[in-house]
Amino acid sequence: MGEGFRTAAGGTAMSTVFQLPPVCADSGVDPGRHGRQFPPTPDTPVAGVGWAPRVRYVTEAEDARKKLAKLLEEPVLGVDVETTGLDPHQHRIRLLSVVARDGRVAVFDLWTLPPELLHPLSQVPWAVFNGSFEYRFLTQAGFSVPPLHDVQLLDRLVSHKMRDRTLAVVVDEVLGRPLSKEQQTSDWAAPQLTDAQIAYAGLDAAVTVRLAEMLLPKVPRRVYDVWRAAVPVLADLELRGMPFDFAAHGRLVEEWQGERDRSLEDLRQHLGPDVNPSSGSQLAEWLERSLPKRSLKGWPRTATGRLKTDAKSLELFANLPLLEPLLRFKKLEKLLSTYGDGFASHRHVTTGCLHPSFRIGQTLSGRVSVSSPNVQNPPRLEAFRALFVPPPGQVMIGADYSQIELRVAALLSEDRNMLGAYERGEDLHRLTAASVAGVAPGDVTPEQRTAAKAVNFGNLYGQGPDGLAKTARLTYGVEMTREEAANALHRFHATYPELAAWKRQQAGWALQFRQVSTRLGLVRDFDVQGEGYLKGEACNIPIQGSAAEVLLCTLVRLPKALEGTSGQLYHNVHDELLLTAHPDDAERVAEILRETMIAGFLDVFPEGEAMTGDLVKVHVGANWAEVH
Repeated sequence: MGEGFRTAAGGTAMSTVFQLPPVCADSGVDPGRHGRQFPPTPDTPVAGVGWAPRVRYVTEAEDARKKLAKLLEEPVLGVDVETTGLDPHQHRIRLLSVVARDGRVAVFDLWTLPPELLHPLSQVPWAVFNGSFEYRFLTQAGFSVPPLHDVQLLDRLVSHKMRDRTLAVVVDEVLGRPLSKEQQTSDWAAPQLTDAQIAYAGLDAAVTVRLAEMLLPKVPRRVYDVWRAAVPVLADLELRGMPFDFAAHGRLVEEWQGERDRSLEDLRQHLGPDVNPSSGSQLAEWLERSLPKRSLKGWPRTATGRLKTDAKSLELFANLPLLEPLLRFKKLEKLLSTYGDGFASHRHVTTGCLHPSFRIGQTLSGRVSVSSPNVQNPPRLEAFRALFVPPPGQVMIGADYSQIELRVAALLSEDRNMLGAYERGEDLHRLTAASVAGVAPGDVTPEQRTAAKAVNFGNLYGQGPDGLAKTARLTYGVEMTREEAANALHRFHATYPELAAWKRQQAGWALQFRQVSTRLGLVRDFDVQGEGYLKGEACNIPIQGSAAEVLLCTLVRLPKALEGTSGQLYHNVHDELLLTAHPDDAERVAEILRETMIAGFLDVFPEGEAMTGDLVKVHVGANWAEVH
């Protein structure tokens, strides 16, 4: 699932390749004709750095060619870039720092050297920190980026820590040395860079390859190889961006604003002149006065005992007519605050597209996370999804895994009834509905099937009767008493006994060993990451995380599978992939997508061949709404 670090002889040597001397073992090299050596002398330390590798600042082509020839003999290179900003569409690479096995660093100034002179560096694998950032800038500069080892991903898998793990944090924890980032925000567009800037750039590259040497032998290799192979796929997607109909979005926002204003007038009449709809305390007092005691008894409260008035709390009691005007207003406010003008502000000034940030390893389960903006959880409105459009003259192709997490649960638990149902192509929701209702599968009503979806998925999250009743109401619009929920859970466990036994086993494992893992080896560490809902996550993390690995394996396969076609990745949402293609190529691309998604599933679950017949559903349309 990707290239490892290679020795000169072509074999894989994950640790021996990194036999570097200590980063701070030598304070300099013999002076040369071109460039500067840092630090200049042992008694003139570089301010703000504190410890430094052997760095050569390269500004002339002749010197660059000599350095390049030596670097191309290396089995792996540590690489880091310093840029004039964070946006590869608007900013440039100033310095490209490259470290060799002996610890010597060449800092190439791309404002005096043509980038194409250094393109041969792509012949050697690289170790970087935050591979997506490096990849996007270097790709934009014309480099064909080689296989990357990403120290940020290595650290995530070894430390089990996810957020705020900057290079300085990792260096401090792993190497036990402080790494000053004082120069990080310095002026990298300055005509003349300072000694401190150049030393800083060289040190970042040197510590990156040192960290890779130390962390690589400790990671679960299957999940790491998939993660790092997916980095360039998602980086290309982020760099390319998503076309979005901003004009239609503006009209939709105006509609929401009109609805919000009308809703606010209705709400003011409903609440009375003395209640401000934007005041949580006043709304709480109104609820205390207006609601029956039986509703107040189960109402969520703040730490101070005041009734909560947020939309989620109100939705728990959406069946109360008294709350309907307030809930409608809250929903419209949420739409406008999350998907209104603020969402449109993410339009890129140069490309006119959205360029969301796709991150690997930032969730407990290993799911890909998205921000700026978050396009994985759009409102459940066709009018909003229809704003996600392909480039002019192309169509959208959407495909999703049918009941992927239930299929994963069947495979992990080896539950015979679930496996048999999928192998026969039967609808598991209908089978569960029949069991819960005590009727034949052919007699299941649409309402019973919808309720069974809540039961099936609620079980995967380890929900009890109260949680299931809440999910059924909020997510599926199904009213279910606590007693009905408890009965449904009992029937579910009786219908799928091996799954119930596996869940108990997982919970026991988590309690005893404080860890659970996905199929490819991602660890959920309850001691390091916090206990959370231990029993529920003990079951759900292996299921949800393994399903996430299926999608990542598919993403890794896609670029090669789409070669020779007009197909390009547009978006990915947990169990769904969106592509764009020319209309005359759409049918072929759709079939390639279906086959690739099946292959990605079998990468993780080779024993699941028998259940792939109806695994993937593919649609072609004009926008996301039409293919969802």
